[in-house]
Amino acid sequence: MAHADAARERTPDAAASARPALWMFGLPLAAAALLFGADWVLRADNFPVRHVRFEGEFRRVTQPELEAAVMDQVRGNFFLQDLEAVQARVESLPWVFRASVRRHFPQDLHVRFTEQRLRARWGEDAWLNQAGEAVRIAGAGLPRDLPRLEGPPGTEAAVLERYEGLARILAGAGLDLRRLTLTSRRSWRLELANGMVLVVDREQPELKVERFARVYPGVLARAAGRIRQIDLRYTNGLAVEWAGPAHATDSRSEG
Repeated sequence: MAHADAARERTPDAAASARPALWMFGLPLAAAALLFGADWVLRADNFPVRHVRFEGEFRRVTQPELEAAVMDQVRGNFFLQDLEAVQARVESLPWVFRASVRRHFPQDLHVRFTEQRLRARWGEDAWLNQAGEAVRIAGAGLPRDLPRLEGPPGTEAAVLERYEGLARILAGAGLDLRRLTLTSRRSWRLELANGMVLVVDREQPELKVERFARVYPGVLARAAGRIRQIDLRYTNGLAVEWAGPAHATDSRSEG
């Protein structure tokens, strides 16, 4: 009996000593299984991309264009797709403004895009989009009624923002701003649809154009056909250059 009791007392210790041995064999087996599973999942011929779905406006961009742009990029394993590279391919299309790409389990890619919205002409051969970025787009169907903006490199967004503010002010006086130029000296040249030119400096240009818009409906509107240019670079007034041989200049002040 004493020997049997001693054997029973040693049994828990024997089981405890066996556990580390099980872990020593079990962990490598589990790791090997995981590695095998990962290798199988990530093989190029397993889980290929089945479909690429495009979501957007489709006003200027076509489905065939999008498919052709990503065809060479979207190959191989679904989990190994370089989504940033696919996004870059889509955004390389002239009429695509922004794009985003995500995986849609089990084997689809979902591409969402927005199109360029042209806000103005920029210089001779470019356009400004909704973010004030210069883009070059060719082909038929381009808008012909957009204003033309010009300025030094890097000023695209600032010139567009300035145009929008000045155009709103002038529209209140019934005037249409068709061309805005920021010169190298940072002065502004405004060309209106009626042929009139306004010149204003960098100091408070909106305030000076507002002052002009207030006085324009009076004498200036009646004489608009004879005005060549109006200089607004004065603190409390403006100078009118009249069209014609004399090119007379008439200075007016408020108050």
